[in-house]
Amino acid sequence: MKRANETLVGAVVLGAVAILIAGSVWLSQARFGAHDQIAEARFRNIGGLQLGSSVLVHGVRIGRVQRITLGSQNWVNVQLRMSGSSSLPPQPAAIIQSTTLFGDWAVDIVPVDGLPDDPEIRREIDEARGAGRDRWPGATLPAIGELTAQAGRIAGDIASIAGRVQDAFDSTSARRLQGAFLDLSNLSRRMSQIVQHQEQSLTTIGEHLDTGTASLARGAASLERTLRRADSATSHEQLQRILNHTDSVSSDLQQVAANLKTVSGAAAAQQASIGRIIRNTDSILARVEAGEGTLGRLSRDTMLYSEAVQTVGTLRSMLQEMQRNPRKYFSFSVF
Repeated sequence: MKRANETLVGAVVLGAVAILIAGSVWLSQARFGAHDQIAEARFRNIGGLQLGSSVLVHGVRIGRVQRITLGSQNWVNVQLRMSGSSSLPPQPAAIIQSTTLFGDWAVDIVPVDGLPDDPEIRREIDEARGAGRDRWPGATLPAIGELTAQAGRIAGDIASIAGRVQDAFDSTSARRLQGAFLDLSNLSRRMSQIVQHQEQSLTTIGEHLDTGTASLARGAASLERTLRRADSATSHEQLQRILNHTDSVSSDLQQVAANLKTVSGAAAAQQASIGRIIRNTDSILARVEAGEGTLGRLSRDTMLYSEAVQTVGTLRSMLQEMQRNPRKYFSFSVF
């Protein structure tokens, strides 16, 4: 019985030692019989990256940060140790990014032609590539805290804009706007009356021009008959030439009369169009004055302004709550 107990105790001790050795090997990331890949990347800054931080490819951990040194021209060189069986992109680039809200950072290996659509990231990669081809080009994404601070600044700007709108648009402004609409409606009504009056005047002028043209035509015909009689009464050719010139003058007078008629008709047509436009404008302004449609309701109802102020206040409160307690709205897991 005693020997059985000793055997059991020895087996437990050996198992504990084996577990301890296996855990140490796993924590040190030692791989027996495998060759690791060593590479270095060049960065302007590394954010919160530390020794032992993860190296990722498509979100899968393939290694860790082994060494961080300061190089020439204020470049930061980061040495990466990766599994020998890992498949890397043909033209790799290193992107440092924050993975959690608790300050965990990692290096993500991506192809140069698959960089994020961010002008700042591309600028840093191009600058690192221009410094030399002996190391991978690298860039650093902003931390989650910086993004939160930027969101706070945006919320402050929105609140400032809302305050300015509140100061600028009040009940007095609404009354002034309504008065402007009324004045515009009265002006359009008067313009419509003026156009109608001018339309009647132009119509009368056109009729008079038609009458004058007909009288000129009759006078020319009478003159032509008289000259023909004179030509038949004499054998001289001067009278014939005079009659020919008279015919030409008569034709010109008829053409002038036709042109005047055309101009008067075009003017009457344009005034009719202007009259219709002004009458339509007067109808729209009358609907706004009566409170019909979207503009009419906006000029009479202050509910939209109250709801906008309430929405901005709610958005400000939500952003402040997100800054005080981000874990309430975001959930992150490591591995």
